[in-house]
Amino acid sequence: MTETDTPAASEEPVAHPLARHLAESLATKHRPTRILLLGIGSGRNVPVLLGAGADVEVIEEHRQRAQAMRAHFGAQTRLRISDGAYAGPFPIAGSFDGALSTHALLHGTPAGVASAVASVRERLFSGAHFFTTLGSKSDHRFGAGTRVAADAFAPSDGAEAGVAHAYFDEAGVRALFAGFSIATIEEHDASQSAGRWAHDADDAAGTIHWFVRATRS
Repeated sequence: MTETDTPAASEEPVAHPLARHLAESLATKHRPTRILLLGIGSGRNVPVLLGAGADVEVIEEHRQRAQAMRAHFGAQTRLRISDGAYAGPFPIAGSFDGALSTHALLHGTPAGVASAVASVRERLFSGAHFFTTLGSKSDHRFGAGTRVAADAFAPSDGAEAGVAHAYFDEAGVRALFAGFSIATIEEHDASQSAGRWAHDADDAAGTIHWFVRATRS
């Protein structure tokens, strides 16, 4: 599978490219690692992180999804799924060797996303990676639907009708990650990375995400 391959629904779970990059980075660690995952979605990113030897702590805002994923993964001893707000404070203790969010921070308002990024930073060891996707103002949905807040809109139809989405330009992304050293900020066509559990091909077409790879300063 390449950097941009997207699985069909029948082929999931296939990890997001950023999840694969984070898992690869864990190979440089010489001790047990602990990863914070904001939003579990279909669970497609969990196997690659567990396969890299990490203990995975999930924060999931949607209680029903959290319950479903607990049942799905059963008695996996290196995975814990906690109910909690992405903006924090997080209902788990301790610091982390890395963090990942591939869809949770696409939703909400820019202020809420900023709170989540700050909360993640507080819980990362110095030098730990945080890889995430964010909504881009290049996305065809920016400015469409119902305005929820500045630079936040909820689609009027489709699979995510009524769900607020936050959008950023590059300057906005850099401001969010002011407490990090940014390795890369890249715009990607989300039809090449969006999970089919949330978006079909038509729904994902024209959707643009920022891929951010940053390290806690």
